[in-house]
Amino acid sequence: MIVYRDLLSGDEMLSDAYKLFDVVDDAGNKVEGLMYCESKQITKAGGDVDIGCGNSFGGGDEDAGVDNTAELVNNVIDSFQYTETQIGTAMDFKSWIKEYMNALVLKLRESGTPKEEIQAFKASAPGIAT
Repeated sequence: MIVYRDLLSGDEMLSDAYKLFDVVDDAGNKVEGLMYCESKQITKAGGDVDIGCGNSFGGGDEDAGVDNTAELVNNVIDSFQYTETQIGTAMDFKSWIKEYMNALVLKLRESGTPKEEIQAFKASAPGIAT
C-alpha cells in the first residue's frame, strides 16, 4: 500500500486504497504532484461499516429495522479522520496557500532537494494557488 503524507506535518493525506486520478489544468496537462479520488457517503453504525455492497456478504437481517446510532459519513474523510478547516474568503485561502507553499520550499531546501527541482516546484505553484 502506498500512503501519501504531508511533507510538513507527516499526517497521512491519502493512500492507494482509493482509486487515484491525476489533476489536469485548463489546457489538459497533468498537474505534477496533485491527484484526487472519488469519495462516497457510507453508513457507519457502531462497529459495522457499509462498504457499498449492501447485504451482499450476508450476516445482516434486512428486516431488522433501522439502527438509531447509524450515521452517514464520507468514506475518505472518515477513514483518514480529516478535520474541517475554516479558510474563509478566496483571499484568505490564497494567503494560507502562499504561506504553506513557502513552508514547503523551506522544507525541500532543508532536505537537500536539488535547486532545479525546487525551482520547478515554485514555477508550478502559481497555477495551483489561482
